[in-house]
Amino acid sequence: MLVRVNGTPITESDLSFFVKTRKLSTDDAEERRDVLIERLIERQLLRGFLTQKKITASPVLLDDHVIRLKQRLKAGSADPEQLLLKAGFTDETLRRELRLPLDWDAYIKLIATDAKVSELWKQRKQEFDGTEVRAAQIAFKSANPDADEMKLDTIRNEITSKRITFKEAAKKHSQAPSADNGGDLGLFGFRSGRVTPELVPTAFGLKVGDISPPFRSSLGVHLLTVTERIEGQLSLEDAKPEIRQQMSIELQQETLKAERAKAKIEKN
Repeated sequence: MLVRVNGTPITESDLSFFVKTRKLSTDDAEERRDVLIERLIERQLLRGFLTQKKITASPVLLDDHVIRLKQRLKAGSADPEQLLLKAGFTDETLRRELRLPLDWDAYIKLIATDAKVSELWKQRKQEFDGTEVRAAQIAFKSANPDADEMKLDTIRNEITSKRITFKEAAKKHSQAPSADNGGDLGLFGFRSGRVTPELVPTAFGLKVGDISPPFRSSLGVHLLTVTERIEGQLSLEDAKPEIRQQMSIELQQETLKAERAKAKIEKN
């Protein structure tokens, strides 16, 4: 046994199956062993939560997923039944593992109603309608963020008093690769992945020409300005799939945090 979650054991067989179904190499699996065990803990926490809520996906849908998994294993020149048996899985335990994401999807369908989706659209429309902003930054990467914030605050005052432009200040002071381009980060959407995610909420909270106060991220301390904004053209109907996906991600994070706080987790 690797760990016990609220009395339910997670074993080496569970980990082996998890690794195989994600097509990880032996080296990758060993290197990420602790992370993979944490994912298994999270899966068990979600499973317990959904059981309490009495959420169950369609048996027909589950049957289809079992068939498709066995077909994938067979395509890899393996005997599905023998491979699963070697990993310590019966048909029952296989179905138990595959049912979790399907049960979660069933839960989200109950929670992410049209009314909830519409409400989130109104509150956070620019995240989903295709809006893009062009931003520039001045960033420091030293080990003294308090001092960096003071320096950036001084630079910000110089910019706002028009003693230097943001572009000139970025070229002169910024320690980020974007310094050579005057701090320009290019155009990006809210979840486009084109810039460090930690910078996005600040950038989207600025109007064109605004300069943020100094703020910290895992990469250092930053000033941001927005130089261009292109309003998105997607409608609510266009954005519904992404909104529901984001609601699922955020709700799962909240659920895991709450379940972990009250769970009894015993590691071996």
